[in-house]
Formats: sequence, structure tokens, C-alpha cells
Amino acid sequence: MKKILAQSLILLSLFFITGHFSSCKKDDCDNDSIPQTEICRTSNYPIVMMHGFLASGDTWANHAMRFSANGYDDNMLYAFDWNSINQGNSIDLLDDYIDEILAATGAQKVDLIGHSAGGGLGYTYLSDSIRATKVAHYVHVASSVQSGPAGSNGEVPTLNLWSEDDEIAAGGDIPGATNVKLTGADHYQVATNAESFAAIFSFFNNGKTACTTNIEAKEPVQLSGRSVTLGENSPMAGATIEIYEVSSTTGERVSGTADAVLTTDSKGYWGPFSAKSNTRYEFRVVSADPNDRVVHYFREGAIRSNKFVYLRTFPPAGSTIALLLNGVPENATQSAVVVFSSSQAVINGRDSLSAGGVDLSSAQYASPAKTAIAYFLYDDGDSQTSGNPVGFFGSFSFLNGVDIFFPASPPSTVSVYFNGRTLYMPSLSSADGVLVPVFD
Repeated sequence: MKKILAQSLILLSLFFITGHFSSCKKDDCDNDSIPQTEICRTSNYPIVMMHGFLASGDTWANHAMRFSANGYDDNMLYAFDWNSINQGNSIDLLDDYIDEILAATGAQKVDLIGHSAGGGLGYTYLSDSIRATKVAHYVHVASSVQSGPAGSNGEVPTLNLWSEDDEIAAGGDIPGATNVKLTGADHYQVATNAESFAAIFSFFNNGKTACTTNIEAKEPVQLSGRSVTLGENSPMAGATIEIYEVSSTTGERVSGTADAVLTTDSKGYWGPFSAKSNTRYEFRVVSADPNDRVVHYFREGAIRSNKFVYLRTFPPAGSTIALLLNGVPENATQSAVVVFSSSQAVINGRDSLSAGGVDLSSAQYASPAKTAIAYFLYDDGDSQTSGNPVGFFGSFSFLNGVDIFFPASPPSTVSVYFNGRTLYMPSLSSADGVLVPVFD
């Protein structure tokens, strides 16, 4: 089963990556150092962003906040969540999604971005001449080299972003496209870092330079997002989201009463929640189905509003991803932890990640070829930490499983360190839910 599961996911990943299938002046921007004469946004096109294999819309959280800082309204920024494991009718769903956005905004076209497998989806979508008329510009991010710009006849202006340090997609210049090679960026950073944003903003805005490429602090801070299943992105309708302010040094709740209790809508969307700036919160996600796992998210403090806070849950039994997650424990003796780095991979020699006394940024777990962004940490059953691989995770890019024993009793603090930042969580038992620290 391990061999079949690994081959299925790897082949699907390669299939999708290769793609077979009014102006804003300084007053509308956030950076007070920008001269009054500086022009930010000139485009009036909504932006639709498509994630890659196993990912979700929060791939684009950093860029969305940067677009916002440069004068884009929230109603111009959209993420298309698709099932990258089972393509199904993703092209039709994307077409319907774009039609809905055009109808809601009154725009004639959208600007489209596709990362990794989302790049394959983008080229396939635009290969139809009718669909291509709905797109003003297309950005191909860390995806496969194509023979020319997108469109049935290469008619869609295309920006191609790639990096020689991307070990997942073998990038390169696309003839006839605007090609930008990023320096030192891993597969995820091509979709998340400031250099990437600068190129995309300029491409969408007639060569204008962004007012800022930073994620600028701005209050009030409003958080919202979506709850979907891991990998498949099925919406979690009717889920309960409990939000608690927590200590920045222990992860313990400041109060026994939730700061907010929200319910997801029929498409899994939740919020907004009025958060304190630069304050840490726990997001406890309880599915409407009592058979589903509870998940506790612990996030770094937000400094500006973010509409792409995703709270992924475990998919139901019988799905491909559920087979992968079967070994994650659900008992009273130990905590189960899933570390998620949302905007970059963990690369040995460049980054430092550790938990439970185990170096997770070692050559074994953080090679450039691995491009690891998620680490499943739990004990293999002997109540001892060995630091050895657990589960099937080591068979795939992006994922790791490591044997670390986090005892649930007596109560203690679980800490995870990444590149100078530490997230803390109480040692809740895996029977009470899975702990997910998220590094932005």
C-alpha cells in the first residue's frame, strides 16, 4: 500500500505541474515613507490565484497582504481552491469561479496566477480561446517550461517566474513570455517572497513599481479565511471555530472563555474576527461531523488584516490523504504535532527547525530536493523519542514524519523553533485534537 500510495501522489504531482491536462496614489497605500507623487495600483482587474499540489489558498496570503498594501481592495483578491489530487472537473469549476467574480465585480477580465501544479491548470484553462478572453494577464509561478505564452495561440500576456534553486519544478525561460529568474528562492518562495511580488505587481500594472513589497503593519486587524480538508480542499461546512488569545511563552489560553466562536458557511468560509495586532491566538476547529479529528492551530501574531487564514482539517476515511494520515495517533498518552511552514521550505544549511530536542532541518529531513514544508511529529508507540522516520510521509516531497514523543501528562509546554522564532503550545492529548503550529 505504501508503494501504491507514493506512486499515485508522485505521478499526480508531476502530471499537474507539467500542465497536461483607477489608480491608487500614496494616500491609498500604507507606507508613510512613500512620496505623495508615487502611484501604486493602476490595474482594475480582480486577481485569481491558483495553488499547487496538496496546497490551498493560503499559499497566497503574503502576496494578498502586499497587494492590499499597494491599494488593492479585498474584493479584488481571490484564491481558487481545487482538488489537486483528483483533478476531476477543475477546469469547469475554475471557469465558473471566474464567471462569478466577473459578475460580482463588473470587471471584463481577471488577472490569473498559477503556482506549480496550478500552473498546469492555468495553461490548460487558457488553451481554450473563449476562456482565454476572460484573462488579461497570466503569471506562471514555479511551474513547467512551456513552448510559448498561454492561450490557444499564445495570445495571453504571460509572466514566467522561476528559480534555479527550485528543486521541485525544473524551471526555465518560456519563449515569448516575460521571464524573471529569482535568486535563491525555493519552490514555495517563488510564490511568496518580496521579489516575486515585485515582478507580479509590475506585470499587472503596466510596468509600475510597487509602493512597497513589505507586509506593512496596519490596524485594525481583521482575520478571516476558510476551513477545508487537507489536500483535497473539500469545504468544512458548519464547522465551529473557537478563537482564544494565548500566552506568547506557553501557548496557554489567557482566558477560559473564547474571544470568538464562529461557524463556517456552506463553503467553509469563516470570519471576520477582530484580532489584536501582533498577538498570538489558538484556533480550535471542530467539524460538524463528530467522527472528524479536532485540530488546534497556533499562529504567529498578525500585524495587518488577512483574508487567507486557512484552517485545514483531516479528510474523511477512504480518501487518498486519509490513508496517509492513518498513523497519526489519537490517544490520551501523547500529543500529535504537525509543523507547517506556510511561505518557504525548510532547507538544510539555510534554515533551522527543531522540536522535542530533534533537529528537523538536518540533511535527512530538509534536503533541497525534499522541499519540506510540513512535519508530522508523533511517537511510534514505544513512548520514546528516536528521531527516526514514521509513517509514509518520507515517500513524498513536501512532507516528513518524525518519531518524537510529546507526553500529554503531566501537562507541559510543547515548543517548536524555526529561524529565530518559537511557537508554544500546551501538551494536549492527541485524543483531544492535533496541534498545528504555523510559521508565516
